[in-house]
Amino acid sequence: MTSHRVLVITLELLVCVIHPVGTYWEVGFHANSSSSAPLCVSNHHREALMDVELLLSVLMFLRLYLVHRAILLHSKVLLSASYRSIGSLNNINFTFRFVLKILMNKYPARTLLVFILFFWLTASWMLTLCERQTKEMTGRMDTAMWLIAITFLTVGYGDVAPKTSCGKAVCVFTGVMGVACTAMLVAVVTKMLALNKGEKHVHFFIFRHLRLKQKKLRDYVSEMVDLPKMQMIMCDLSANWNNSYRELEQRILSMEQKLDELSRCFQQTSELLSQVLRQRNPEIR
Repeated sequence: MTSHRVLVITLELLVCVIHPVGTYWEVGFHANSSSSAPLCVSNHHREALMDVELLLSVLMFLRLYLVHRAILLHSKVLLSASYRSIGSLNNINFTFRFVLKILMNKYPARTLLVFILFFWLTASWMLTLCERQTKEMTGRMDTAMWLIAITFLTVGYGDVAPKTSCGKAVCVFTGVMGVACTAMLVAVVTKMLALNKGEKHVHFFIFRHLRLKQKKLRDYVSEMVDLPKMQMIMCDLSANWNNSYRELEQRILSMEQKLDELSRCFQQTSELLSQVLRQRNPEIR
């Protein structure tokens, strides 16, 4: 046996040995009574005995480590030969952590609900033990359950509060566990609301169809927006064409006028030449 195994066995024996006698409350009751009791204990000793009993009662909850061992030994993972053979091939140790991961993946909501209920009852009983020595409402089980619930949910109405240091420590631990369980609950709900592979394909197909429709609609809208632009461009082109046509007509008319003038000038020139020739050669007729 290794030293680590010896230490673990020793700690387990110490945890299992812890057990309160359960007679200190009766001692305190007889000490407060007016009747003559065979056992006389002072107030200081009575409070010390109550504190010892409270400490032993709280330390008894260390035996809850046996719960995870029972879950591990009764799980299908450890009892199945196929699981063990595949795990040995992949060098996987079948511990409670591995079993808890399987339970959280297979039954997340159920596992978390059982843990929350178990922790609620355990913390309520621990708070009742811590507050029982004071004559307050938190020493009752129903009030302790209410206080643990509102502390676990991080609500904190303030109507009930612990009085002892032990009760305050239990409430602080309950608040921390409440925040952790809330985070795990959010993760579980997110996983449950996530789409599986088939739903993702359907969603992608529908979303793709909608995107195609939206694209066609945008193209149609862009075409409708471009149509007035095209009309304006065509109007500008037609106006420019008309202006160019008018300018061309004016130029053609001016060219015709110039040609007429040139023709008249040629005629006049020819007549002048003929007259000059006649004057020089009168015989030429």
